Amino acid sequence: MRLMIFSDIHGNLEALESMLSDATDRNIHRRICLGDIVGYGPYPNECIDLVRSLKNCRCLAGNHDVAALWETSPYGMSSEAKEAILWTMDQLSKENKKFLGELPDSLDIADMTFVHANPYNPRGWRYVMDRKYALRSFAATRCRHLFIGHSHRPLIITRKHLLAIDLQTIAGSMKYRIKDKRRRIINCGSVGQPRDKDSRSCYLIYDSRKQQLEFYRVYYNIEKTAQAILSTGLPSQPGKRLLKGV
Repeated sequence: MRLMIFSDIHGNLEALESMLSDATDRNIHRRICLGDIVGYGPYPNECIDLVRSLKNCRCLAGNHDVAALWETSPYGMSSEAKEAILWTMDQLSKENKKFLGELPDSLDIADMTFVHANPYNPRGWRYVMDRKYALRSFAATRCRHLFIGHSHRPLIITRKHLLAIDLQTIAGSMKYRIKDKRRRIINCGSVGQPRDKDSRSCYLIYDSRKQQLEFYRVYYNIEKTAQAILSTGLPSQPGKRLLKGV
């Protein structure tokens, strides 16, 4: 099975469309979105509609998705994230609010578990970026592969190593072959708000037959998205960050 995994779209329609176009000919069997379809960006409804239209696609709830429904308070977020969520609340259609409200926190398939942030407290939204939270995540699951998003940075974590996958010098992809039976936490990066100093959209394909992780980076019209953020009256900082990938 070739499973496409992506996360953190954040209302960035240009990035989402470019990412899906890039993946068209990669022989994908199933798709999983790890959440945060909305937030920061100017196209919340359009992004939800596009994700909903995808065949063989499951989607999980992210912290921005939940905040846009007032299931958690946006006032605990950064000022620009809060303002974007308050704006997003007024934009969402009734159907898309219902869709977000029905998203699960986690998903288990075979020897894989999928969550937005972490498995031990899914709505605590802790970042799994270091050994402490990685060990908590390993302890909370029995799966071989745990797939996460939330930090906007592609990572592969084992119990002994924190390995940052740096794709900035790669033309457009990086393939990581799994050669042992160690458990791993795998972050697929971000479609619409990368923060690993690479402004390109990022997504992942897991090939279960080859036991291979394929990270792909995709160029899109960042300037157009940044301008759309300004034209809607949203905070300008997320648009500026898009240009730098931070």
